[in-house]
Amino acid sequence: MASQQARQHVVTIVVNPCSGRGRAARLLPQVTRALQDALPGSEIRVRRTRHYSDARESAVAAVAASQPPEPGQRPDVLVMMGGDGMASLGLNACAGSHVQLGVIPAGTGDDFARGVQIPRDPLKAAAAIASGHTRRIDLLLASGEIAGGVDQRYVGSVVSSGYDARVNERVNRSRLNLGRASYASAVLLEIARLKPLNYRLTIDGEYHEVPAILVGVGNAGFVGGGIHLCPKADPADGLLDITLIGPVSRWTLIRFFPLLFRGDFVHHPAITLLRGREVLLDGDGLVPMADGESLGEVPLRLTCEPKILEILVGADHAD
Repeated sequence: MASQQARQHVVTIVVNPCSGRGRAARLLPQVTRALQDALPGSEIRVRRTRHYSDARESAVAAVAASQPPEPGQRPDVLVMMGGDGMASLGLNACAGSHVQLGVIPAGTGDDFARGVQIPRDPLKAAAAIASGHTRRIDLLLASGEIAGGVDQRYVGSVVSSGYDARVNERVNRSRLNLGRASYASAVLLEIARLKPLNYRLTIDGEYHEVPAILVGVGNAGFVGGGIHLCPKADPADGLLDITLIGPVSRWTLIRFFPLLFRGDFVHHPAITLLRGREVLLDGDGLVPMADGESLGEVPLRLTCEPKILEILVGADHAD
């Protein structure tokens, strides 16, 4: 009797054609061809999405349809092509599953890709996916009243909730997104509304009530198109990094801005860096954002979920 034919390795590309002001649509043929050439024995499936809910359904369906790999076979791969919103959908779909996540950065921020050391060039990112070299990383799990009517969501990069979140929210509301230039403009516009917020934080059981301009709770560390808000964050160390910026003047915050992209701001006396496995986030007037999108309402429970995602990063950064 003939032996059963081995199941074909499947790579599903879910793409937002509008990401990066149409950059994803322009690059899709090159990315698809690169993966086909590098993985001739694999089935490459492309799912063009029309809107956010369509992208989420496509990602979830691809993972649900995947079968566990046979001995000696590569696991199936879900490739999310677009910005941080698309990467977030992918990591939520793949977390805890046997499906590996690949990311093709083609958005305006791409902070998750920065934080987990995925190549920023889309074709180099495709080569990293084809290589099969992976890294197991942690994710931040946010629980509570989460946007979209769910009670929990995984976060790859940072949960922001103060001045930084208001900047992100302003960029999202803008009718014209110019990437880093849009964030720089929003930073200056939001300074006019700058005031400390009253935060109530419980970090690994220790309660803190503090006034702060912002508190960022990070897994991979970047927000706002390259702002290194949690500069010591390691997405594989089993810990969350907390950056607290206390009350400062508008002029001080303006001087901070160029330093945020390098992480040099941490030496200022208004900065406090903490670490923990669990953060209960609450306060007055907070606007929680995560991976470029609205997260929900406080209070929120933020926990580190160790090594829950296998992500394709290429040989240079693999485990």
